[in-house]
Formats: sequence, structure tokens, C-alpha cells
Amino acid sequence: MRVFNKMAILFLLLTAVLGSCNRHSADVEKEILTVPAVRKDIEKTVIFIGNVTGGQTASLTWGTKGVIGEVNVKLGDPVAEGQVLASLAGDSLSVDVINAEIPLISALDELEEVLYSETPKAQAYKDLKDKESDLIDSEKAQERLKYPRAITNDIKYWSEQTAIYREYYEEALSSFNDAAGAGWRSSPEKGERNEYEARRKNMLSALNKYAEVYNNYLYYSGKATANDFAQADADIDVAQAAYDSALRVFRTYNEYPREKDITAAQIKVDNAQDTYNRRNIVASINGVVTQISAREGDYVTQNTAAFRLDSMDHLYIPLDVSEIDILGVQDGMKARIILDADTSTSYEGIVKTVSSAGEESGNRVTFQTMVEILEPDENVKIGMTAEVHLILAEAEDALIVPANAVFSEGGSWYIGISNGTVCNDTPVKIGLTTDSLVQISSGFLNEGDPVCVPSVDNSVLRDMGLENIEKPDLQLSGGSDLPTEPVDERNED
Repeated sequence: MRVFNKMAILFLLLTAVLGSCNRHSADVEKEILTVPAVRKDIEKTVIFIGNVTGGQTASLTWGTKGVIGEVNVKLGDPVAEGQVLASLAGDSLSVDVINAEIPLISALDELEEVLYSETPKAQAYKDLKDKESDLIDSEKAQERLKYPRAITNDIKYWSEQTAIYREYYEEALSSFNDAAGAGWRSSPEKGERNEYEARRKNMLSALNKYAEVYNNYLYYSGKATANDFAQADADIDVAQAAYDSALRVFRTYNEYPREKDITAAQIKVDNAQDTYNRRNIVASINGVVTQISAREGDYVTQNTAAFRLDSMDHLYIPLDVSEIDILGVQDGMKARIILDADTSTSYEGIVKTVSSAGEESGNRVTFQTMVEILEPDENVKIGMTAEVHLILAEAEDALIVPANAVFSEGGSWYIGISNGTVCNDTPVKIGLTTDSLVQISSGFLNEGDPVCVPSVDNSVLRDMGLENIEKPDLQLSGGSDLPTEPVDERNED
């Protein structure tokens, strides 16, 4: 509020009175139409129309063809996720749907095994220990390459064995050569031919044994080569990789059962269940049956509509807000909701989501905004039309007057306060404005002061809570210069 000294205040009041007398001199003989200033909560709102929807909606269709055998629910029934709502008659099903129970049972057993059996973990531990043993053996084999392959006695043993088997071989070779030289291979005598074959086999056997023993002698009397060390390194690398892999697998069993095993098994169950469920309509959400297209005895095909379910846990009204209004709409903004079915009751709401991308239709761009009804009762039903008042701004216990009581002169705002004879123009500051009301944020106006208005109708009186006020027959002429945009509500000191 501006601060005036006493002379300034007196001058202002005299000016206001004289100005009022000049403006209304022609009306002095008439009865003045006034409305008392009142204190009341005031809201600035923007109004939209929408229809009530559930938080979730599910349209259920048949997964195969057949004849409907049972319908287990009625319109309006509450249902739980997984509940069987209707079934096809067994004798009308295709073979693949009938046989779907077999893989479903198998998948359920596999899931049970994953959840409760320790066998996979035990097997992973055994694999780890086996790979650990292989790695140790590879490392030992590499270590042995650093030392002689055998002690002196072993080398001597294989040397002696080589000499013995060389002698055996030489004797067998000599005997064979004698038979070959005698021509027994092609002799007409069967006995000679058989003897030749026997000596040949004996010579070959002696040669193989001699070669085996001689190789052992060469190995144990020799040293590891570079290739031997390279092969040993490669064997260790392979064994180490196998051990590391087994260790990683075993560590996944620290939390058992493993989530990935459960997921894989559950996918198999879900796939098998999906095939099996083709014979049934199963609720996919918790909700209420809002549409039924299934009747017992009807023949249906795949994708034939059966039911619509709507979740009643949360009820929403989707609004298409124009780009002109969207900047004033924010998440968390309060709303007042009035159903067309019952305009005497209003419900509190709140803006839950505001789309960040507009949808263009023709020359109009809108942004979908979801308003939740906070405390719906049984009278609120899916599909009902509602008038949604989004509260852009509000003020509690505000001093308010009719919108047409305020006028502008010289860049300042005024109201007329009646003294019973004339309307004295009084400067004021205005705050929140609506189509019908204005908040007086500062100025020489008190609650109950008679404010001059050119006219007033029942809707304005209702908005002010003055439905029962008496309206005089005579009215002042004139209008309001109220701005279309809200004015800063802060008082000036």
C-alpha cells in the first residue's frame, strides 16, 4: 500500500469524491447498485473436457478357434491377474492346443529343478575341481622338462632292452631271408608257403618291438627340446583357460538359484503356458470387467474380442491441452473435477503427467495431459464425461469484488465505494483475476464495503457466495476495463 501524508490523503479523497460526483452527477437521483466486498478463496482456472479412464486397460482376445464352453464372469465383476475368465470347450480344440499341456508340465518341472535342486551347483563344483587337477598336471609336466628324463639305471635298462630286441629282430630277419631265398613264398608245397608266412609275421613283430624299445631308449637318454617346452606352455594355457571358465561359472552360484537360470526356465514356462492358455481367456491385470463379447456356445476364431478390463486402482482423465495453454500446466497442479452425470459433486484431482511432445492434428497442436482423480467413489465410472478445472493460481481468504466493479484510469485501477448517495472512486491494487471476480490485494477497501457495479448476475453472486443478496431495480451504466492477464499481487509499501 502506498504511504501518503495527511494532506496528500485528504487531497486524494477530495479528488476521488469530486471525480465521482462529476462522473455520476446524472445518477445522483437514482438508487446505486452495489455488491459487498467479501473474503473468499479464489481460483484462476482453465477448463477442459475429458472422459474417465482406468490406470490400465486390457483388451483380451481368443488365441485359437473353438466353441466357448464357459464364461466365468459378469459385467462389472472384479478380477485378479491370472484368473480364468472364459474357456473353450475341450472337444472343439485343435490338436496342438490339446497337446500343449505336455511341454507345460515339462517346463514347470524344469523351473522346480532350478529353484530347489542343488545338483547344478554341485556339478559346477566338480567341473572346477577337474579343471584344477588338469592345470596342476600341466604345470608338473612342464616342470619335469627342466630335469633329465630318467636316471642312469633307467637309461641302462632301456639300452639293454634295445640290444636284446635288436638281436631278436636280426634272428627273425635272417630266418625270413632264408625262406625268401628258398622260394617258399611261391612254392607248390603248402607247408613251405605257410612257413614263409609265419617267418614274415615273426620278423615284423620283432621289428615293431625293437623300434618301440629303441624309441624309449632314445627318449630317456635324450633331453627336452624347445618344441617340448613350447608344447608344455600351450598345454598350461589351455588348462588355465578351462580352469578360469569353470571358476567363473562356479562363482555365479554364490547366490543360488541363479537369476539367469530362473529367467530362462520361466521363459520356457511362459511360452508353454501361452500355448496352453489359448484354450482360455486369462486376466492380464487386476481390474474390473467393463466389456464382455464372449457368450457360451459361440464359435470364435483367433483374435476374436472377448473382454475388456480396466484397472480401478487409479482413475484418470486424459486431456488434450492446446499449445496456448500448455505452458501454464505443470505436474502436480491441482484440479477440480465435475462429472456430467452429477454436477452437484466435485472431486479433487492432480496433474500426473504432461507430455513433452505435441501431437499435430490439422492446424492444431495438443499435448496429452493426465489428471488423476484423487478420491473417486462408486459414482465415478469408466467412460464418464467430466469437466476438469485446472487450477492455474489460487489465493486463500482473498478480498474479492465482481470483475465489472474494477476500472482503469490513467494507468491505475479503481473501484467505486458507495456512501449511500454517490460512488467514491478509490485506487486499489488488484491480484488474482478470473472471468467474474477480482482480488483486491491492497487499497482502502474492507470486507463488507458496498462496491458499485454497473450490473450483476446470479452466476457472479454465486461465485462470491452471495446467492441471496437483493438486487435493486435501478442499475448504473458502464462497464469494466479489467485486463485479460493477471496483475502482480504483491502489495507496495
